[in-house]
Amino acid sequence: MACNLRWGVPSDWARLSREIKIDRIKLELRMAMDAPDVDCSVIRNYLFQLESRTSQSCAHRLVTTNWDYLLQREILNMGFETLPKWLLSSHVSHLNGTIENLDSDYRSPFLLEEDLGSQRWATPEADIAYNEMLGAKCVVVVGMSFECETDRFLLAAMHRAEDDVPLGEALVIVLNLDQAALDKVSKRIKASLPRAKIWPVRQSFEAWVDEGMPELRAAGFLN
Repeated sequence: MACNLRWGVPSDWARLSREIKIDRIKLELRMAMDAPDVDCSVIRNYLFQLESRTSQSCAHRLVTTNWDYLLQREILNMGFETLPKWLLSSHVSHLNGTIENLDSDYRSPFLLEEDLGSQRWATPEADIAYNEMLGAKCVVVVGMSFECETDRFLLAAMHRAEDDVPLGEALVIVLNLDQAALDKVSKRIKASLPRAKIWPVRQSFEAWVDEGMPELRAAGFLN
């Protein structure tokens, strides 16, 4: 949303078959990504700050439940010849699938909001991202609601492992401009990770980045 990509699945597509709906989503969302009013400067600012300010002992893993690949495109535009120390991977993990034209057994299946958690099957992409999240000392959650079953599945999986991994005692920074949504998401994460430190931040992603991501700086992950 900070990039002005506000496309959503039309309500009248509910009558379509799952396969046709997915094909239409991929087609229309790709066109929406290339609209002239889509501005990725906030992503570029975010990545620049991670590149220039990440503490020497830290590295970041970028994970999304969105279908678009604006973040991945901006990383590729940075033109790295070797993986920089501030990134665990230059690949943005798409847990719910992506509209990228990349057919591979590595990638996660394309999941709709109405899909069941059982439709999420194991893939290398999701497994690698999940295992690295379990080892994280800090997680920043941006704009998520965990309303749909496929996203609640992720919280449930973290809850099953939280006693035995660093994530169980990690710092979890939750960003949401809507106070009610912020409270609800923070409570859901706390229920899954009861020993974690939840730090709710009532702010948009764009404003948070503009302010220099102060919570990450205060925690020592950014200089």
